[in-house]
Amino acid sequence: MVPVIVLTGFLGSGKTTLLNRLFRDRPPARGRFAIVVNELGSVGIDADLLPAEATRQVELPGGCICCQLVGEIETTLRELIASAPDLETIIIETTGIADPLPISWTLASEPLNELVRLAAVVTVVDPFHHEQSRSESPSVDAQVRYADLLAVSKLDQTDLSDALVASLRERNDTAPILSEPPARMAAALWTYLEDPPAATMANGAASHGHPPHDDGLASVSLPLEDVFDLEELVSAIEQLPREVVRLKGIVRAVDTENGATEPRQFVVHRVGARVSTEPYAGAAATRVVAIGRSLDSGDLAARLRAAVVPS
Repeated sequence: MVPVIVLTGFLGSGKTTLLNRLFRDRPPARGRFAIVVNELGSVGIDADLLPAEATRQVELPGGCICCQLVGEIETTLRELIASAPDLETIIIETTGIADPLPISWTLASEPLNELVRLAAVVTVVDPFHHEQSRSESPSVDAQVRYADLLAVSKLDQTDLSDALVASLRERNDTAPILSEPPARMAAALWTYLEDPPAATMANGAASHGHPPHDDGLASVSLPLEDVFDLEELVSAIEQLPREVVRLKGIVRAVDTENGATEPRQFVVHRVGARVSTEPYAGAAATRVVAIGRSLDSGDLAARLRAAVVPS
């Protein structure tokens, strides 16, 4: 399954600037990208950032991706993946007036959900004009309400105000608010979007923490040898404290919601408060890796093991 990042935000908030930086500052392990842009006119991405052998660009002009073009998303993504089976990331940049919820529904619907998973909705917030924009379009509130990550732009020109934080928290009390200056915003976002290091995933059975990163983040790896109820596990991961900024794991679980009775392996992801899963066809040690601040490995283990299927 290819992870899809939906990048949204009102007109002039700085989406394309951030998209350029996300591509330029992408982690070395990120492979081939596809960028789907729902705008009239030029794509707006710096040409030298998009080598043809590593990137595909697709425009969806003529309407808004959340309403007139919902039906085009499935066709576009299916064609992209068929033509580039080595795709590792898809970023959809929406129009400034898009509501991300219909897009999320489309990505989660069959049969598209067998090819992609929604990794995160990232909403760019303009600190200068956000409050004024709320009266111009209901999409402004929808973009905040359904965000997994809130990226406040233009903080090289102003400070993040308590009033803006309070306003955002009235509509979304779970999404992390990233308040880095533009030069560091992409790197901060990739902290949430990038997978934990493969070496961490492959560590031995003992629970342990890893030294903090320069930004104060540390990782904790936990073995998960039991069989889980997948629906209950997703709920438990959703309810983890916001100090957990990224989580990835391989677990054995029973997908009772879809009528399955036999356990199989799944990959589980959390970005912000969004949890997604995908079947795992290989055979690997079952464990979870969490990245965050002030992580309590005992509390994390207890919360997750509440979803174990009784023996």
